[in-house]
Amino acid sequence: MKKIYFTVLIIFIFKTGFSQEINFDIHNTTLEDYIKMEEKLGSERIPNTSYHISFSGEAQPIRYKRKEKIIPDLIVEYYFKKKDSTMSYILYEWDVNNFEKKDNNKKNKKFEKALMEKYLNLKEKISNIYGKPIVKSNYSNIAELDAKNLFEESSTWTPNDSTEIKMNITISNYYEKKGGITINPTHRIRLYIKKKSKKEQVSLKLDDDKINELDLIAKSFFAVLAEKDIEKSKSFFSKAIVGRINEKIMNQIINNVNFKKEFKLVYSGTQITMTGKRYAILNYIYSDDNKNKPMTIIKLMFDDDNKIIGFIPMIRNKTTIK
Repeated sequence: MKKIYFTVLIIFIFKTGFSQEINFDIHNTTLEDYIKMEEKLGSERIPNTSYHISFSGEAQPIRYKRKEKIIPDLIVEYYFKKKDSTMSYILYEWDVNNFEKKDNNKKNKKFEKALMEKYLNLKEKISNIYGKPIVKSNYSNIAELDAKNLFEESSTWTPNDSTEIKMNITISNYYEKKGGITINPTHRIRLYIKKKSKKEQVSLKLDDDKINELDLIAKSFFAVLAEKDIEKSKSFFSKAIVGRINEKIMNQIINNVNFKKEFKLVYSGTQITMTGKRYAILNYIYSDDNKNKPMTIIKLMFDDDNKIIGFIPMIRNKTTIK
């Protein structure tokens, strides 16, 4: 009898300790409760470094930093409704780039092992509570460039029809610089806890992970075009249009756009076509183009497989955009 009691007690302590650091009950926990939890943990309240644009009435997030050993310090962001402070979602992020912004910032095996162990430990604990997740691996363009040295995984749990838990990790020391296009090493874990309505409509926005994933693909695509490698560029296109891509079309684009220059992402979102299909969109301009109306805009549309379904360079002349 004592043995059974001891086992149950250990499980209870395990779950309680975990919930003190990460509270998944976003529906029944108030913003005030989360703030008190951070204060109890000794977290540091930190300012926002960017302006959060919301189309659903959210206020600017409240952010905290928690100290870690070996891996990057944890940044926690609480998103809530401006009207009544009800929770929308929470982001937990362990990202080297939050603290070390430099090119070719490679990490040693000890660091990478510690970050991977953090992810796998979280994955195991969440799975013990909510069951086996849906998992995707090596889904970004880095997998094509350096799959051997890449650890990339996304895990998604759906405890009920109004909550989603999503966690992903990227560990990569891959570095490439071609002209103005740079692919830097990435060492990051992101964990989202999202509140969903039962009849949630498709968002017009792209989440940060999707933007980063597509941005990396776009910049790799630009780097290939900078090398005028038309054959290799075809690997970026969707099967629906790759058959219509020919050398004449690509040469016209390459000759009119300077792909060796650095590009800046200025817009991300989605677009519904006449067929009712929704596609992700990224718009780019030259980084050094400071005009109110940019001279060149590159519009990319991506399908569900992150392949380019639309590639529209818009080049402004003196009076209009072609």
